[in-house]
Amino acid sequence: MNGDEIVKALSWRSATKAFDPAKKISETDLHTILESARLSPSSFGIEAWKFIVVENTEVRTDIRAAAWDQPKVTDASHLVVIARRTDARANIVNELIERTAKIQGVASESLDGLKQMVGGSISHRSDESLDVWVRAQAYIPLGIMIESASLLGIDSGPMEGFDPLKVGDLLGLKEKNLSATTMLALGYRLLSDETNRPKVRRAFNEVVEFVK
Repeated sequence: MNGDEIVKALSWRSATKAFDPAKKISETDLHTILESARLSPSSFGIEAWKFIVVENTEVRTDIRAAAWDQPKVTDASHLVVIARRTDARANIVNELIERTAKIQGVASESLDGLKQMVGGSISHRSDESLDVWVRAQAYIPLGIMIESASLLGIDSGPMEGFDPLKVGDLLGLKEKNLSATTMLALGYRLLSDETNRPKVRRAFNEVVEFVK
């Protein structure tokens, strides 16, 4: 895929509000989108997130009620809830060291520098600052899923318009040390004038500045 094809796919993409409930994403394409999210970058590689794919129709109906009755919650092929970790201070550093040591095949003791760096960054933050930091991480895989979907010709509709506490209760997130942060509907749009309108964006030279 060349640069022109990427730009074309992103120009075609829109924040889809009306999905065709009869059209479903293939398991292969869904896995690709979720795998792209798993491979997303994060600060220090902490991966302070989890992606919950809600397939249960009754649960999705309940989530729709907690999302101001947005039809895309139930009409889209798939609904992904992106949740952030709420136990970063207690668990995330040791998990990172154990994961890194195992995958890279090194002794955990050899990663003391990384442990001190990440631990120091976390310990110096207030609870509010830590949550803001972790919350910001969740939007990185959101963006990557949106882009991956557009490259596959799949529509997406990101959402912040929902009650995170109610969604968390429906999915039992508190017990899993998670908090619902944003949601993403995936599927295929219902054709309409709105989705076929030209994309409105500021010009390239208005949003990009080169410092030479």
